[in-house]
Amino acid sequence: MKGVLLINMGVPESEGEVKHFLRLIFLDKHIIPAPYFIRNILSLYISKTRYKKSWARYVQIGGTPLKRNTLELANALQNKIGNNYLVKVAYSYSDPYIQNVIKEYYNNGICDVIVIPLYPQYSITTTESVIYALEKIKTQYQNITIRTINEFYSNKLFVEYWKELITNHIKINNLSNPFLLYSAHSIPTSFIKKGDTYQKAIEGTAKLISKACELNYSVSYQSQMNEKTWLGPSTQSQLNYLKNNKIKEVVIIPISFVCENLETKYDLDIQIVPQFNPLVIGSKDFNVSRVEIPAVNEKFVEMLISFL
Repeated sequence: MKGVLLINMGVPESEGEVKHFLRLIFLDKHIIPAPYFIRNILSLYISKTRYKKSWARYVQIGGTPLKRNTLELANALQNKIGNNYLVKVAYSYSDPYIQNVIKEYYNNGICDVIVIPLYPQYSITTTESVIYALEKIKTQYQNITIRTINEFYSNKLFVEYWKELITNHIKINNLSNPFLLYSAHSIPTSFIKKGDTYQKAIEGTAKLISKACELNYSVSYQSQMNEKTWLGPSTQSQLNYLKNNKIKEVVIIPISFVCENLETKYDLDIQIVPQFNPLVIGSKDFNVSRVEIPAVNEKFVEMLISFL
């Protein structure tokens, strides 16, 4: 039997967990590329000063569905591939942690594990962090094999998956010829200067999907901590640009995510999209909507199976 491990960042499920969640994120050298003593101080400060505000956002969206949806995806995959594989879920910054799930596999005699980080585009801040954690874990066990899927944005089934979601969204919302605005989670531009391929992958993703949909598009970034030093343009500024240039219909696509989460439910649905709602701007000449990410999609599951 082989193991199949789906990995994501994770999510806190209580106010107390938020503090620990933030602490682990900003202690990660792939997030804060600084010596440990600096990361230690920063992570303590950030977790103590931000956890209440962060938890308030989780409360506002009724809790993020990330864990629930990831488990649904894992169950759907398990049902498709049968008993030759054991599918599990792990997270980098919340329970169940990667090291604990690998230990469970090993203790149950499963020493061949295929790891799929649920990040379509490779980045130092996400996929590389997972790979680094796995390399450290492998040194603790003899005769264990871990194979990691680094990225999958250009996979034909991933493109078909997004084409299907976009086409269905257009039909359900009675749109005629919408402009596609891809919104990816931003990262500091300093990582790009160090060779991170994330930006190129995001642009590649947008090009492939837009070509499949035969629609015009542009790329934007959301959730910047600092718009001057993080990837842009911001999703909000790009929406303003499109509105000023007389674009009538815009469909936002959260292209760097495969599960609904705080960044989609809060940053997009609460902070950004309502600003451009016709009831707010007093005009029906600018229609902005967002494609929702399903917990399970047959094409996405088919793509995961192709990695095994």
